[in-house]
Amino acid sequence: MNGKKSKLIRKQAEKFQVQWLNSLLPKDVDKVTHQTLNQALPDQKYYYKGQTLCLSFMNNKWVEKKIKKNPNITLEELTKVNG
Repeated sequence: MNGKKSKLIRKQAEKFQVQWLNSLLPKDVDKVTHQTLNQALPDQKYYYKGQTLCLSFMNNKWVEKKIKKNPNITLEELTKVNG
């Protein structure tokens, strides 16, 4: 994959993560921004499912993989994939 396409995928993944986190927060709490995204996401990026190591839900790499498979995916479709 070339650099331009991967850069667009990373930006779209960050946008989805910010929207998803803000949808989970109550109205009176400060919203998550692009700059505070890394502080808001959990440190655990993987989990064990039996003896298999899997990516955590809405992790950077997980979202980027889903966007690569379907570039026209929406946030609602992303949350239904694992939910």
